Amino acid sequence: MANGAGNNMVTVLEHCRVSPPLDLSVTENILPLTFFDMQWLNWPSPGCVYFYDFPCSTTVFKQILVPHLKKSLALTLKHYYPLCGNLITPKTLSDSTTPAIRYLKGNSVSLVVAEFGGTPSQGFDHLSGNHARDVDKLFALVPELPPGSTHTDVHNNIHISPVMSVQVTLFPDHGYSIGYRNSHVVMDGRTLSNFIKTWASINSKQLIGEDDYDNLDTIPFYDRSVIKDPKGIASILLRDCLRTRHQKDYKKASAPAVHNNSLVDATLILDRGQIQGLKNLVSAQVPHVSTFVVVCAYVWTCMAKTRAALGQEMNNENQVEEHFIFAMDTRDRLDPPIPSNYFGNTIVPCLATLKTSELVREKGFGNAVKEIRNALYENINNEEGPLKGLETFFDRIEATRGQTKFGVAGSPKFDNYSADFGWGKPKKYEIVTEKFGLSGSKESEGGLELGFCFPEIEMHAFTAIFTQRIT
Repeated sequence: MANGAGNNMVTVLEHCRVSPPLDLSVTENILPLTFFDMQWLNWPSPGCVYFYDFPCSTTVFKQILVPHLKKSLALTLKHYYPLCGNLITPKTLSDSTTPAIRYLKGNSVSLVVAEFGGTPSQGFDHLSGNHARDVDKLFALVPELPPGSTHTDVHNNIHISPVMSVQVTLFPDHGYSIGYRNSHVVMDGRTLSNFIKTWASINSKQLIGEDDYDNLDTIPFYDRSVIKDPKGIASILLRDCLRTRHQKDYKKASAPAVHNNSLVDATLILDRGQIQGLKNLVSAQVPHVSTFVVVCAYVWTCMAKTRAALGQEMNNENQVEEHFIFAMDTRDRLDPPIPSNYFGNTIVPCLATLKTSELVREKGFGNAVKEIRNALYENINNEEGPLKGLETFFDRIEATRGQTKFGVAGSPKFDNYSADFGWGKPKKYEIVTEKFGLSGSKESEGGLELGFCFPEIEMHAFTAIFTQRIT
């Protein structure tokens, strides 16, 4: 079911399971985890929601939209069958189970069909807006993953957990939303984006009577042999993950609490001209800088200044280190490159570190730009390639224990606003489980949407500081 304090706004109409078309030749498929996947074993499951402006009645929703979405989801899962399966992981290092995604014939994905029943002022236009909204109300549109279980036999002690759930919510006479929650262990943002585009494409074709579903360029590539691991990184990361699984410090620093009615979510838009203006501000220090680097650096400095303005974490500031975590996709950086439709994870973490004083001073923005760029290039321009140091990932995170750190989720490369199910493109895309999420802008070509999740007082202070230098 949907979760959060906003749950009383949503009525569940149906809770069902959706399976791919039955293939009698398949009884079990095992997809082993790679070291790229192992990094995320201790990470919370991310969630997102798409809003679609398509006014319809409850009757039309239940009799037309939902049946089409169920049918197209089943056809999509024919290609993305691991999403119906379960993540199988050992409980301890002494267990011999190899971590994998296991699909058994008859496995399915949880689908919640719901209807918004709150007041119109808190409904579709409110929740799909850019202004500050209560996070719990957005969480009511995102399903929980079904609970996992522990299974013990004479050979193994394993944990079995579902990897994806979906919720479709009607806002009567206004529109609908599609919310997802998935295990990061199973797929990264590009794979999730490919899944959603595939589902949307199949549904659109279905509406006009086309049935050429097997030739989409987002159909996944599953060959794990393209991932080479001569250094045994997978074993190292699995060992470190199981060793640290119960330590709270390894919960993702950027993930806000699921149930916390003091948190609000807001979106800030940067158009191409404003982004160029940020680049101009640091052109003397860093002549050539990418959009991603300059925007993330600006957010990092604004967050440090916000904490300073609110009197947070500023004691002995010269000794306080802050860390910005971001991910780099290695699909086209490995040798040989991996296909863009590869199913799984292929991203590596990058860590930028500065003292608080280096962020809040006059040249703090330029310092942040240089540090993030250096962290990115360190993972690119070295003899070992983008995998350098990945085996020490948990050690590096452990070294930051007790220090301020946050990360960015999403990417403008995924084109989330192209996910048209045949009833129109999304009005709004929202990452609801991150402190800072980034996506391409629907309103401005070359622009960005920046989603933030903070306590309300912090959001007011951050927004004021953020907009000071935006022209």
